[in-house]
Amino acid sequence: MRKAERLSLALPNGVTVLLRKVEVSQRHPGLQLDKFSPFENQEAQKQQIANVCKADGARDLLLTLSKRRAAKFAMLRAESFRASTAGPLTLHLARASGLENAGIHLHPVYGFACLPGSGLKGMARAWAETVWLADQADPVAAWDDIRAVFGRAPRSEEGKHWKPEGADELEGASAGSVVFHDAWPTDWPRLEPDIVNNHHKKYYEGEDDPGDWDKPEMAYFLSVAAGTEFEFALSPRMADDGDGLRHVALAREWLQAASVYDGAGAKTNAGYGRFRLDTQVPGAARQVSDHVLELTTPAFLAGAQQQKEDCDLRSATLRGHLRWWWRTMHAARLSREDLRRLETAIWGDAKAGAALSLFIRRDTAFEPQRFDKDRITKRHCERNSQGIRYAAYGMDERKRGKRYQRWYVEPGARWTLTFSARRGFIPENGPFIEAADILRQGQLALWMLCRYGGVGSKARNGFGSFADVEIDAVGSIRDCKDAGERLHKSVGLTGRRIDWPKSSSLDSMLDVLEIATPWHESWFALDQLGGAMQSFARMNKHDERKAALGLPRKIHGPRDHPMEHQDHERHQPPKSLRSANGHWRLAAPVHYHFAPNADGAMVMRMTVFPSPALLDIKIGRKVLTKLRSYMAADLEKRANAHSNRGRKRPTARLPPGPADDRSTVRLPRPGERVEALLLDEKTKKGGWKAKHEPTGLQGPLQNSGEGPDDAVAGQRVQLVVASANPRVICFNWPTPEIEARLRSKQSGGSKRRGGGSRRPSRGWR
Repeated sequence: MRKAERLSLALPNGVTVLLRKVEVSQRHPGLQLDKFSPFENQEAQKQQIANVCKADGARDLLLTLSKRRAAKFAMLRAESFRASTAGPLTLHLARASGLENAGIHLHPVYGFACLPGSGLKGMARAWAETVWLADQADPVAAWDDIRAVFGRAPRSEEGKHWKPEGADELEGASAGSVVFHDAWPTDWPRLEPDIVNNHHKKYYEGEDDPGDWDKPEMAYFLSVAAGTEFEFALSPRMADDGDGLRHVALAREWLQAASVYDGAGAKTNAGYGRFRLDTQVPGAARQVSDHVLELTTPAFLAGAQQQKEDCDLRSATLRGHLRWWWRTMHAARLSREDLRRLETAIWGDAKAGAALSLFIRRDTAFEPQRFDKDRITKRHCERNSQGIRYAAYGMDERKRGKRYQRWYVEPGARWTLTFSARRGFIPENGPFIEAADILRQGQLALWMLCRYGGVGSKARNGFGSFADVEIDAVGSIRDCKDAGERLHKSVGLTGRRIDWPKSSSLDSMLDVLEIATPWHESWFALDQLGGAMQSFARMNKHDERKAALGLPRKIHGPRDHPMEHQDHERHQPPKSLRSANGHWRLAAPVHYHFAPNADGAMVMRMTVFPSPALLDIKIGRKVLTKLRSYMAADLEKRANAHSNRGRKRPTARLPPGPADDRSTVRLPRPGERVEALLLDEKTKKGGWKAKHEPTGLQGPLQNSGEGPDDAVAGQRVQLVVASANPRVICFNWPTPEIEARLRSKQSGGSKRRGGGSRRPSRGWR
């Protein structure tokens, strides 16, 4: 018996044999999830979840049941309404099943996804108590209405700080006057695999700082597809209750508002479970702001399947990026514990809901494209350019004979982000944070993300950049620092300042490098950036300190930490830097961003965050400062050397001049010293190429490794001609050995030929 069969849940052997004869699409979704989904690890769980999504249901039966249900609601004098999911919906993730945190509420008999009435009741009550109540002129009377609708139990009101003063203390228990029925889909709902990726597990567990060295932990789960329509229904408990219908109308208002602004089910803080209604919903008594996000460079976006269907900006993805940039405002000014408490108050955690939630909706239709590096290079870049291949490494690769190409979204795609903020509370008896201050923190994080960062894979290499967003009274990093400092003082978290925090911080970052380029096309701009990055990496290929630029999680096999190879004092890095297979993982501390200026030309911004967690801070800062200076010089020269012409044409070698000009162009002789221009283009082995401008000939430097360390592309240097013909030329750096050899040859040649000179060249032939 195969391992997968041995891991099946407890089923009689005869049932298992029969079940294996049934196609997955014909199985009951609930049985497939509960009884036939063995769990090994997250990668295996991904396949099991895909099988649950393939299990189809009895659509005709659901329509018949819905008609019978509607007749029953009419007898109960129920009020009903329909709403569609504006994004993915997931609920009951911890429901007992064969999978880990991948459950979903399915009807126990029929197997379709539905929303339990108990959950809808809790959702409506939370809205009524924490949002609606604050807007009422008579809070005591409003509290009595809440009690009547939802009922009460002994000691059920303890710990509710929003309970208004003057409300009576009631004893005993009472059932609510409104019945919340399960919400059923109007058609059989489609299930989809989804994913959450925790990048800072040790930080959330209180064991380490929120650095970029943790190994991300992926978890797959089930969700209901966006656009699924559900029918909600509420009825009075007692048919002859005079206030019953009024209470039903109140409950309907609360439920609609909660479903639109808060969402149903799990992961609502990350935008899951939001509904869309055809009618306007009253009672959005929160701090709300909308912001348009527009891509300026291609973005590698993906969900659990990494296919065309889920190549879109997800709320969970955007939320993770926003939290990262938010931490940079506070990391150097708060202890790890205070930072985690403040983050919990604003963004929530596994135990507490967030005061700041977000939701995104797509504003433009777009067609995701496969990333074909050969096609992109040929269409948008210069001949033989390696910049895009370097910057987008891993997005188009061959593994085990198969080609894996990621999907990307072209620039110009737009989404609307909606922030919704309520009053927050710092855990462990901390003070309140007003909703306006909560909203402000989210806006500051968004301003930094849209100005210096990006979303999706390869975001730190310039992909997934957004156009700048305008936030009131925010125009610089200093404004973000000051806003963070004011929040610390208002909530009493004024801890000591940390000079060099392990995690990225605005207080320790280098000055932002900003370069205005003439390039209007994003692919060409990314190619130029990638070429400059690759050039610097090759210059420092054998320098162990290059680890300050970051290392992938899987590179070169198990190895010692780069710091242990230096002559200075050894520093033991945190254990979290080493992944389970012994590889070091050092995320790049550099962020590149492209945004268009008023003329549409790209502005490149480079943000650098030195950290002692990567290398000794003095060494790491020195390496990153050198990188910053190099990128400034190289990109400025590239910008000066190239004009943007939309689709960039390859740079060709200059042909020989007209026949009547040939006598004026002399072909350099071997051994002659000439001035040449160092080119961006490199040889296959990464060596320098140079151009002799009078003739237009280009060729390699045969001793590239013996040149000066500070040589950069675009620089004019003195070289020695190694060989030359009308089609190509080769050079050498003028090392002492080469010059000595040339002097020896010239001396010997003079004696043999009586001091005569070589036959002059005829120029172009």
